[in-house]
Amino acid sequence: MSANRQGFRGYVTSRAFGEYRIPVPLQSLALRDYCARKGLQFILPANENNFPESYLVLEGMVQNLGDYGGIVMCSIHMLPRRPERRRLIYDRILSFGCSLHMVLEGHAIGSADDVGHVEELLMLNQIAHRLPYQLPTGE
Repeated sequence: MSANRQGFRGYVTSRAFGEYRIPVPLQSLALRDYCARKGLQFILPANENNFPESYLVLEGMVQNLGDYGGIVMCSIHMLPRRPERRRLIYDRILSFGCSLHMVLEGHAIGSADDVGHVEELLMLNQIAHRLPYQLPTGE
């Protein structure tokens, strides 16, 4: 992170994401704690609009990352559902030399190699509901 960058900007939402609906104050506490444990400076979070499938705040944050080391959010499930929209976010973050941290999954995207792991987790989550609850016993 360059010397003129302020820290990591939090990103929160009052909408449900994935299987979670976490109140914004608790999201902020989780982000602050994560940053403290990782030795990252935490910048107060921006709150996403409460419209379905709206990522205007996140996309705006990504467009103006020059002053920050990156973004910290609660979960990968806060990212847009459409892969092409996620790809634009990843590309922009990496082009700034920044990183994206997801607290609940304990994962960060700081290089192109990290993107594949996050995309794989999202894909597995999409198909998990189709998997059997019990594996065959072979009897």
